[in-house]
Amino acid sequence: MPQLPTPSYKHTRKALRAPVYKSLDADVFTKVWAENSALTARSAKALHSVGVLRHWQEGQVVLCRGQATSTALLLVKGRLRVSVTTPEGEEQLLRWMLPGEISGLSSVFAETTYPADLVAVGTTQVLHIERPRLIDLINRDPAVAVDLLRILGLRINQLFDTLADQGMHSLEQRVWATLERIAKFNSVAVPDGVMLRVSQSDLAQAAMASRQRVNQQLRQFQDQGLIRLGYRNIVLLRTPSRED
Repeated sequence: MPQLPTPSYKHTRKALRAPVYKSLDADVFTKVWAENSALTARSAKALHSVGVLRHWQEGQVVLCRGQATSTALLLVKGRLRVSVTTPEGEEQLLRWMLPGEISGLSSVFAETTYPADLVAVGTTQVLHIERPRLIDLINRDPAVAVDLLRILGLRINQLFDTLADQGMHSLEQRVWATLERIAKFNSVAVPDGVMLRVSQSDLAQAAMASRQRVNQQLRQFQDQGLIRLGYRNIVLLRTPSRED
């Protein structure tokens, strides 16, 4: 996947947006992310042969942080919200799990508890694969094993990306970096830019800041012509050609 250059985070229209949006293509990012973070069709078919499909409704908790589990989860349809709760009782959104992605591998292989809360967003279909069946499949099919290792590697890289974003001291930096991160896996192209399907509450949780402060920062970005705020969405506006 192409890498986004690090923006300068200065309070100028060009300084914030030009280095980023010259290389930003929502269709490419979404397609590459989906292809890289999802299992191959061959592996998915093999897992379907040993798993059980279950249906979940909006708001249902599929797994809780700290819950013992021996099941890997392959998302077939819908979205799953992945989050943790801080010691202060505040939810922190980590990411959304999209169709074709698998979760719970580290817990299944290490025989430990699940590290986050997993909640259904809308009507969701999830393939549940029990550990004995998964291990047996891996022993019989090395190609599936390699594919699962690739997914675990991507999860580790994503974790470091998230930690790097959270380590930024400036709220402006954290919010901007979070917008970039969400654009990679939860966005669609629109005529004047890239639309992120995220509410301000979710964005605040992901950026580890209060909704009020994030809203103020977003309005500053909007005043600078960087974004357009909508209902449960944020459009990252493209750089006019004269600024490239």
